[in-house]
Amino acid sequence: MSDYAFSGKIVEAYYSNPELDTVAVLWSDGERNREYYINVDENDHQFQALLKEWSYESLDECTRSRNENVRQEFRDAFHRYATQNNMYGHGDLDSPEESQGSLDILFEFDEEDNTHKEILFKLKLKMFEEDAVKNSKAKKGKTDIRKAKTPIEAIVAYNKFIK
Repeated sequence: MSDYAFSGKIVEAYYSNPELDTVAVLWSDGERNREYYINVDENDHQFQALLKEWSYESLDECTRSRNENVRQEFRDAFHRYATQNNMYGHGDLDSPEESQGSLDILFEFDEEDNTHKEILFKLKLKMFEEDAVKNSKAKKGKTDIRKAKTPIEAIVAYNKFIK
């Protein structure tokens, strides 16, 4: 855009990189949307023109929203994959012995055993899907779940969210 005037044509503007030094501007020419990139520089005429129509707060909000949408798309894709490949282990147990075996993992967890590691992964994933964890802003609590090395450690960390 050579005249630096966006004049109400902005559809969306957001930071396009983690350094927050470049803004992607999605604007409409009346027929189709186009993308344009601007360096974050308060002395730059293009960036000044953008700020006249799109505040820093709007940039932050749009960036957060886009990032959350991407994260949700990833979660949904992973969930579909995990469901299709029976990674959640929701299958029916055939006998009381199998049921007891699922409890044994709490007391006989072997962090070298790939099956045990997969069960721990599924347990953590399930915990992160729970509203108490998903909606929490407790970063340390979430980190404790993530770093748990045994199912019991994960359960202890999870317990802090449900008290």
